[in-house]
Amino acid sequence: MSATSRWVYTNQATLWLQTGKRDPYTREPLFSGPHVIACTFENMGDTQTDDNGQQFVPRDTVWHEDSLPIKSGDRIVIGDALDDAEPPATAKAIKKVGGWDMSFFGEAPDFVLYT
Repeated sequence: MSATSRWVYTNQATLWLQTGKRDPYTREPLFSGPHVIACTFENMGDTQTDDNGQQFVPRDTVWHEDSLPIKSGDRIVIGDALDDAEPPATAKAIKKVGGWDMSFFGEAPDFVLYT
């Protein structure tokens, strides 16, 4: 974690990434095991446009520096939920992923997730 992020990303969120496979019976997406990331968040946020061009107001906006290949459709819970092998009912679907360059500080990129 970069020096700048260390003092900002003091919370945790748990992510479940889609595996690209589907349950053969329900056709629901299958997910990897949980990943905990350091983050900061706010409930709600400004209007965003998802990958399909639909506008939405995020339920959560989560900023982080983790390099996991997070994409729309993955699930997230604010807090440490490592005991849950599958996304719990409270997990929210990620609708948009963004990021910005931090190389001018000599640091890794930062990312934002909208649910």
